[in-house]
Amino acid sequence: MSIINLLPENLVNQIAAGEVVERPASVVKELVENSIDAGADRIVVDIKDAGNTFIKIFDNGCGMSRDDVMMCIQRHATSKISSESDLWKINTMGFRGEAIPSIASVSNMIIKSKRNEDISGTEINVKGGNIVSVSDVGIPVGTIIEVYDLFFNTPARQKFLKKNETELRAITTMFDNISLANPHIAFKLIHNEKVISDFQKSTDLISRVADIFGKNTSEAMLPIFYGGTELQIDGFIGKPLLSRSTSQHQYFFVNGRYIQHNLFANTIKAAYHSMLMENKKPIFIINIKINPAMVDVNAHPRKTEVRFSDLQGLNSILYSATKTTLEKNNLIPRAFVEAQRYMSDSFPKEISSNNGGNFSNSLVKDFGSIFNTRENFSRDIFMEREQNSTAMIQKEPVLQSIVQISDSYIVAKNDEGLVLIDQHAAHERVRYEELMYQCSNSEKKIQPLLVPLQIEFTSTEIAQIQANINIFNDLGFEIENFGGNTFNIYAVPSFFSGEDIEQVMKGVLDDIENEKDPSKFHGNIETIITYMACRSAIKFGQKLSLDEMQSLIMQLEKLKMPYTCPHGRPTMISLTLSELGKMFGRK
Repeated sequence: MSIINLLPENLVNQIAAGEVVERPASVVKELVENSIDAGADRIVVDIKDAGNTFIKIFDNGCGMSRDDVMMCIQRHATSKISSESDLWKINTMGFRGEAIPSIASVSNMIIKSKRNEDISGTEINVKGGNIVSVSDVGIPVGTIIEVYDLFFNTPARQKFLKKNETELRAITTMFDNISLANPHIAFKLIHNEKVISDFQKSTDLISRVADIFGKNTSEAMLPIFYGGTELQIDGFIGKPLLSRSTSQHQYFFVNGRYIQHNLFANTIKAAYHSMLMENKKPIFIINIKINPAMVDVNAHPRKTEVRFSDLQGLNSILYSATKTTLEKNNLIPRAFVEAQRYMSDSFPKEISSNNGGNFSNSLVKDFGSIFNTRENFSRDIFMEREQNSTAMIQKEPVLQSIVQISDSYIVAKNDEGLVLIDQHAAHERVRYEELMYQCSNSEKKIQPLLVPLQIEFTSTEIAQIQANINIFNDLGFEIENFGGNTFNIYAVPSFFSGEDIEQVMKGVLDDIENEKDPSKFHGNIETIITYMACRSAIKFGQKLSLDEMQSLIMQLEKLKMPYTCPHGRPTMISLTLSELGKMFGRK
C-alpha cells in the first residue's frame, strides 16, 4: 500500500497560509499591496485588537467583476501573470495568486467589490476557505475586504502571536514602509476606532517623510539621485546627525517593493566613511527603479529579498551616489538642536526650517559625471589638495577666527553668523586627511631629522612596531632598531616635524595595545592613521594664538569633508544670525 497521499485541499491551503500569513501584519501587507495593484489612490486600513479579531481594507481601485471575485479566492488565480516569461518581468506587488485564498483559509472573510461599469457590486462570504454566500451589494467603486477571527481554525498558530502591542507595532512598521514607497497614495490606519496615521497623497517623497517622521527630520534629509536608461535611483539619506544604533530606519524599495539588503546597507554606511560615530548607522530611504527583467522578485516567500542581474554594478552606483550627496551638501550641525542628535537615537524634535550657516560654499564641488560604477572606493577618502585647495579658497572668504573659549573651542564668524569649532576634532580631521594622502601618494613628504631621535620602547611596543612596520614606512617614518629596546627614528612625515614624536609614537602603540578588538587594527592602515591623527592633533585645552586658530580654520576649509573627526564627532556647529534673532526674540 502506498504511504504517500495527496493532502486534502483545506490542509494544503492552511500550509500555504503558513508561508504567506505569519501574523496580522502579513494580512495587512498582502491586502494593501493588492489595493496598490488595483490602481487605488486612497487606501484605508481599519483593525481591532491589533488585527487579531478584525482587519478591514478599503480601496478605491478598479474593483472586480462577480466572476473575478469568485475566482480570487482560488489558489494561484491571478490577473498579473499568465506565462513563465512573465515571472522575469514582474512589475506588480503581487503575482502568485496566493494571498487572498491563504488568508481566507485561516479566517472568516467578506469581500465586496464593484467596477465602474457595474450597476451593483458583489459580496462573497467565505469561512475557513469555504464559500458561504454570494450576493449583490451596493458599494462605491473599489474593493472592501474584511477579515474576522484570524487563525480561528489554527489555534496552534494563534498561540505564537505576540502581545497586541507587538503585533500593532509590526502593522504600523509595515504600514509606514508601504506609505513611504507610495507617496502618491493617501493612506489611513485606524486601530480600535482611533486614527493612528492619516497620510494625504503627495507628489513628492519628502512630504511623506515629514508625515511619518516629522518635519524636523525631513529637513535633515539629503536628496540622492542617479539617472540611467535601465536604472534610476532617488530618495533621501540622513545627515550624519540622524544616525542611529539600529538599522530600523533603513529603507530600500525596488520598483515600489520594500526589500532588505545587507550588502547595500553596508555599502551606504561605507560611503559615510569616518563621518559616523562608532556603532552608529545612517538612515536612508532609497528607491531603486530598475528594468523588471534585471531583477528577480520571486526569490523569497515574503518577497523581502530579490536578486539583481548586475549586483556589483548597482552596489557601486549606490556608493557613488551616496558619497556625492554627502560631499555636495553642508553637513554642519546647527547649535542647540541638530548637534545633540550625534548622541541620541531619537529624531530631531525642533529643527528650524532655516538651513543655517554655510561654512563655505567652496566645499560644494561639481563632480560632473559622478557615477563611475567601477570606482575605487578608497580613492576618495582624501582630496587632492594641491589641485583643488587654491581654487576653493578663492571662491569664498574663509571663516574669521574671533576668540578661543576655555582653550578648547574656537569661535569664528562668516556672513551667515557664528561657527563654533572643536579645535581637537578639527585638527584631528586635518591630520587624518594629511596622513591618508601621505600614505597613498608615491611622492611622500618626509622630513629627515638632523639628529636621529632615539626612543626606548617596551617589549610590547616593539612587538607592535614590528607587526605594523610597513604601515609606519608607508606613512613616511624611517625607523630602525639601534640595539636592545632602543630604536632610531631618522625621518618623519613633514607635517610632524614640530611634534613630540616620542609622545605620538608611544600614544599610538598604546592605542593599538588597548584596542578591544585586536583584529580591527592588525595590518589596517586606516585604523593606525586614526590613532595617529588623534595623538598628534591639537589638544583639548591647548592655548592657541589668533593666527594659529586662523591657520587651523584655513586647513579645515581645504578638506573635502571637514564636518566630523575620524570618529564621527562634529568638528563644528553653526549658529546663524537668524537663530540668534529668534533666541533674542527679534524674529
